[in-house]
Amino acid sequence: MSVNFVGLATGCVLFIPLAKKFGRRPVYIVSTALMLATAFWTARIESLAELYITNLLQGLAGATNETIVEITSFLTPMAAGAQATRQGWRWSYQTMGIFNAIFFLLFLFCYEETKYIPVLNGQARAGPETEEELSVPVDPDHKSAVQSDTKAALAVEPSSLHHELDLSIPINPWQKRLALWTPTPEPIWPYFYRPFYVLFTFPTVFFTGLQYASGVVWLTITANVLSLVFPLPPYLFTPEQIGFMSLGPFVGNLIGAFYGGLLGDRSILYFSRKNKGFYEPEMRLYILHLPALFMAGGLIMFGTTISRGMHWIYPSIGGAFFGFGLGSIGDATLTLVIDSYRDITGDAFTGIAFLRNAISIGIPFAITPWMLRDGLQNMFIACGFISLGISLLIVPMIFYGKNSRRGLAARYYRLVEQQGHNHGG
Repeated sequence: MSVNFVGLATGCVLFIPLAKKFGRRPVYIVSTALMLATAFWTARIESLAELYITNLLQGLAGATNETIVEITSFLTPMAAGAQATRQGWRWSYQTMGIFNAIFFLLFLFCYEETKYIPVLNGQARAGPETEEELSVPVDPDHKSAVQSDTKAALAVEPSSLHHELDLSIPINPWQKRLALWTPTPEPIWPYFYRPFYVLFTFPTVFFTGLQYASGVVWLTITANVLSLVFPLPPYLFTPEQIGFMSLGPFVGNLIGAFYGGLLGDRSILYFSRKNKGFYEPEMRLYILHLPALFMAGGLIMFGTTISRGMHWIYPSIGGAFFGFGLGSIGDATLTLVIDSYRDITGDAFTGIAFLRNAISIGIPFAITPWMLRDGLQNMFIACGFISLGISLLIVPMIFYGKNSRRGLAARYYRLVEQQGHNHGG
């Protein structure tokens, strides 16, 4: 699993710049073909070295799916466990290969390039030409002070553009829509380093990456413990039964997605009205105290009940509590990034995906020594409190997130301008 995380972390940084430079279509085709080949290879592996290589390659290929919602990680073990019990674990990988073969054909013959290439003819303008265009009230007695503030504001605003639209642009023929690649002249190197710059420069992005990374760490630990402990007494579970232990987190994650998504959207309307009609992205975090407590409590309940050999329903409930917190916090924090830095969300999400996978690389190696040293119960109590500590970073983000956005506004707009120039804007 650690090797798989290495592939995921590397693939996020490798494939997304290639997709921006050469188009989405070749990246999807190559990654699906790689996943197809490694799936059938894994079904026939005979050595540990082959297992490491195939996991690395599967991680690289699977990096293109990093924006898929978390619930898929709970559904897969159920199907894989059931098939492994009935037909053997090799058939699980063969089934994955069959599905990837179908996806490969669909991408090859049906998926059209969706890369956006600007077709507007524009001329950049330094800024507004009249005071009316500034939308800033001017006090005659303090005109110089207001103009000074206006110039400072203009220094961080992207250049406005006069565009001439050509409404007679024809639809590309199918040969062009299904071209193997669609290169554009912008330099590719900024796509490689900009996600790291965005991740470590903007506190909101790093905060979201840390929340997501911690969630994947707890998910990795719980999945490994299920595989290590439940085949042993008193449970003696088959692979199928172990797979269905993911049902609790799956249900909790669905409820969490509803809580952080739909209920979150409703809540910001209420909080905006309370704020004299003004919406601030940090309002997304106001309702996350409950998920933070549920995620920490769910981890503690999961480990404590397993360590005491209690009925499987109790760790399932603990897993559901954990899944609820994971889904709620993940949904809300990603939306926070979108609302705060809409024009650089691609780079932000790439950095977040890298962080979440990079932090998890060493976790599988640490689980067994940690469990043997402290015991299952103490290990999960520690996990619960660490989880709570990370989740409580929501509080300073609520109080200081707006100030950080204001302080970094100039840097953000410069980055947006650079992106526009790289795309020929």
